[in-house]
Amino acid sequence: DAGRRVLARKGASAATVMEIVREAGVSQPSFYNHFASLDAFIEAIAADFFEADIAHKVGVFSRTADPAEAIAMNAIHTLSVARKDPAVAWVMVRQGSLQEVGHKRAGDALVRMIAAGLRKDRFQVGDPGVAAAAIRGAACPLLQDMLLGRAPPDVERQFAVLVLQMLGLSHREAAAVATRVAQSAAALPPQPVSEFTRRKKS
Repeated sequence: DAGRRVLARKGASAATVMEIVREAGVSQPSFYNHFASLDAFIEAIAADFFEADIAHKVGVFSRTADPAEAIAMNAIHTLSVARKDPAVAWVMVRQGSLQEVGHKRAGDALVRMIAAGLRKDRFQVGDPGVAAAAIRGAACPLLQDMLLGRAPPDVERQFAVLVLQMLGLSHREAAAVATRVAQSAAALPPQPVSEFTRRKKS
């Protein structure tokens, strides 16, 4: 899709409608027949991705008995978007609040995972919402570093370790859980292709 290529190349803040229509080989009126503005186009990409992503994660997490593994999986998958779908990753950086659109539709899965860990005495934090906000705040600059080629190769695993330590695990246990999840991530079901992407490719 032309719009996604431009976003991946330029970033959501630097992309323009003119660049998108030029890449797609269509006119500006054609673009505005489908989207009211560039922001509306970007929101469509983000909302559709997050809806598919949340549904995917809920299914995976429902089969994960240990809340620490579920959180590590969430951290790794969040940053992996920069490698798998740079256009969406730039949207996430631009928003500065990860999965904001998706949460409006489906509630906050990360808060629920942290709360589940508290009930099982797996985590040691106060309010799950505050912890979730801190995790997302830390993820945004890391996503940007990955998109700009400045992050270390194992940044996803390192981030998962730090998140688990923030939730109360020791460094040794957090590293063991994060490494185990990172090594098994390739065996997880692939994230679904969003309906928006299928429509634009058809």
